Amino acid sequence: MAANSLFEQFTQQEQWEDKHQLGLQLISQGSLSNEQTLDVYMQLADLALEKDLFSKAIENYQKVELSTSFDTNPERFFRAIKMQGVTYYYQGLMQQALIAYLKAIPFAEKMPDPLAKANLMSNIGLAYFDMFNLNQALNYYKQAKDIYEQHGSEQDKADILHNIAGIYIRLSSYEVALEMYRETLNIFQSLGDMDGVAQSYGNMGVAYSELGQYQLSLHYYQRALRYYQETNNAYFLSSRHGNIANVYLRTGDLELALSHAEKAIEFAKKIDNKALELAGVLSQAKIELLQNKLTKAESTLTTSVQMAKEYKDDLRVQDGMGMMALIKAGQGDFATAVANFDKFVRSFNSVQNAKLLKSMGELQSQIQATQLNQEIIELKQRQQVQDLEMSKQRQLGIMLFILFVMLVVTGITVYRRSIEKGAKEQLSLMVAKRTKELEETAEKLRRANEIKSQFLANISHEIRTPLTAILGQTDNLINGYYKPEHLNDELAVIQKQSDHLKELINDVLDISKIEANKLELSLKEGDLVRLLTDVHSMLSGQAKDKGLNFAFHNELGEQYYSLLDFTRIKQILINLCANAIKFTNQGEVELKVSRVEQGVWFYVTDTGIGMNAEQLKQIFDCFSQGDNSISRRFGGTGLGLSLSQQLAMMMGGYISVESELNQGSVFSFYLPCKEYIPSSDIIEPAKLEQHAANGLSGKVLLAEDHPDNRRLISRYLESMGLEVIAVENGEQAVEQCLKEFPDVVLLDIQMPVLDGLSALKLLHECGFTQPVYALTANAISHEIDGYLQAGFTGYLAKPIDKKVFYTQLAKHCKKDAVTIKSQHDMSDLVASFIASFEHESALIQQHFAADKYFDLQQDAHRIGGAAKMFALDEVAVSAMALESALKQQKLSDLTSLVAQLLEQLHCAAVSQNNSISPS
Repeated sequence: MAANSLFEQFTQQEQWEDKHQLGLQLISQGSLSNEQTLDVYMQLADLALEKDLFSKAIENYQKVELSTSFDTNPERFFRAIKMQGVTYYYQGLMQQALIAYLKAIPFAEKMPDPLAKANLMSNIGLAYFDMFNLNQALNYYKQAKDIYEQHGSEQDKADILHNIAGIYIRLSSYEVALEMYRETLNIFQSLGDMDGVAQSYGNMGVAYSELGQYQLSLHYYQRALRYYQETNNAYFLSSRHGNIANVYLRTGDLELALSHAEKAIEFAKKIDNKALELAGVLSQAKIELLQNKLTKAESTLTTSVQMAKEYKDDLRVQDGMGMMALIKAGQGDFATAVANFDKFVRSFNSVQNAKLLKSMGELQSQIQATQLNQEIIELKQRQQVQDLEMSKQRQLGIMLFILFVMLVVTGITVYRRSIEKGAKEQLSLMVAKRTKELEETAEKLRRANEIKSQFLANISHEIRTPLTAILGQTDNLINGYYKPEHLNDELAVIQKQSDHLKELINDVLDISKIEANKLELSLKEGDLVRLLTDVHSMLSGQAKDKGLNFAFHNELGEQYYSLLDFTRIKQILINLCANAIKFTNQGEVELKVSRVEQGVWFYVTDTGIGMNAEQLKQIFDCFSQGDNSISRRFGGTGLGLSLSQQLAMMMGGYISVESELNQGSVFSFYLPCKEYIPSSDIIEPAKLEQHAANGLSGKVLLAEDHPDNRRLISRYLESMGLEVIAVENGEQAVEQCLKEFPDVVLLDIQMPVLDGLSALKLLHECGFTQPVYALTANAISHEIDGYLQAGFTGYLAKPIDKKVFYTQLAKHCKKDAVTIKSQHDMSDLVASFIASFEHESALIQQHFAADKYFDLQQDAHRIGGAAKMFALDEVAVSAMALESALKQQKLSDLTSLVAQLLEQLHCAAVSQNNSISPS
């Protein structure tokens, strides 16, 4: 009776820990029937899957499988194997999921309900789909669809139609996919299936994103996201945050993209889904690359590539190689960049070769099948002859009939031979035709390979040229091979070559973006005349150095405001003018602009080397120049004009050229646009708001553990007229807040006894409602978000920005007529702080010798924060480096970092003592 009561209590329990304990207790008693034992394991497995405890779910499903068989309990045995596959799928482990699903197929075929097999086929299709094996995915989807058509409900039919639409997205048939999703959306809505509706919204977002309709894409992603936030579905929350991050990445909203990528990773880790975590980490690396955070991007990308290799995601490994090449180029490590680029090319070629080999294998199979059919025909013919001979022996008395049969057979044979002869001739023609096609394809591939090789040679030369100058000048500077008065000239050379190198890399990146349909225009109002003046001014020096006259003829007037992507227009004009100057050795270059009814024309005319008809045909081809000798004589990658033409076409315009060999060239750039009346904010920019000079009145509580910091901030607050209550830890802060009830509270985050976050929580529990600001040197964006989510009113960084400090305090304190002192004498506070260095050094050595790493981290944090406040940069950098190493458990660097910090403390103390004059 007690066992039955405990079993009923177990069945009703919905909390994992409690249900797990009750289950273990029931199993250990040994009083359950076999059916009840299976029920306990199955309920534990289902609840673990619902709570995203995947390893626990797998463990209990496997116990069900081992505790029964298909003969004794077919339904539970089959479900235990199938649900292992479902659990692996949600964990992002597709290979393991397929193994479980394929193991369940023979049992599904024996199940009385045909829908069991259909559901399993659909699940297998989903797994193959996520592994980018579209042929297999479509095969299993079709098997499921055939069963659903006969036995399934409207819900089943909508689900499989929804899955098949995903195939069309992968095949880039986005319009077809959208039509199917609209159909499934109507069915899901009529059925009240909100989960299906949300999935349709999410996949419609994918389709619109690939079509470049980003606003529509975000609209559907966010509708799906709202539903998953309500249901707290971590799997789809991770997936949709990742989708939104990629859209913002394409639109250039990098901060928003990074925020969503971090959330995608967070939710993926929450459910331990490796595939989603990998996608989020790769997106984060791309964002950091675009933010020019190259070191961080390299670290993140390395993590993502390691994960991709671990989970055998070859496509993302290949993407990682390409991105690493860009990162290394941006860092100036061009040898590694080229090595990574070569790996990327080899990997890409390997994939293409694999596809070609597969096609060749299929062709070979067809040829072998044809040969086999021919052998079968010949075998049948021999069999017929044998039958005739046996018939002749058995029917010796019917000679006339045998003779007739032989004549018929002879006629058929002759007829067959004539057919075979015709077939052989036709086959010879087909082979000759196919051979010619293969030769033409090989020739095209050879030419493409030559173009690629030439481009690689050009880009290698172009990168090495400025790099050689940069490294040479740097080496001269390091070794002192210059006169001090020539320093600016030496640095100017490095800057000029660095700018040239950046332009080369930007051209390659822009071409890649255009070909991937990921480059977007950024329209804004501006003055076209001013842009042209900038271009002329920028390149006049280059023309003058070559002894050329660079003329500018403006027929637009003094101003011409329009809504355009001025960055891209400037890029095009610089390309055209710089090319004209580069290929002109004497004479002049002219930039002319004139208006027409629907836009403006730009003309770039030069008296340079010109081009012949053959060169004009390929002038706008990617990686092409007039001929290879041009690259050797004048330099260049062959990207500039191709990129310019594609940018012009994106803006609705085009570039044309007229040229004669040795007579010069005229490049004409048409840009459709409309003249606008300029906005007031363009003509007269708003003046910056002056820092307030009036003081404040009110009561401020300051909690800061470092005494010198506390005195410094208190002095500044008092200079504004504020009453300051200064305490040294969170516990004292809570006590004084409840006693004095100040107007504003400033809480340091890391304090002894009670830290800032704990103090804030305790204040809120006590009903304290006054504004509380986080006062800390931790200025990392996700940490700031954490402070605001914890309930802080705002955030104030250390060292103090006085304007920001005043602005925030003025929101909560009354303004007074007292004038703030603009300067504060901090010499006594600096001296006091430096005087504490001897004590701080002793503490550091004591904690380091005793391996008290937490205490050592607190020492470094305390010194680093105060050093930043007092502008002791060397001490601050050393302390923060030690703190960072301790946080990341990098103990191998500890000895050198501790020695470095002690040395900086000693040097600062010695410097302070030397600056004091003897009495």
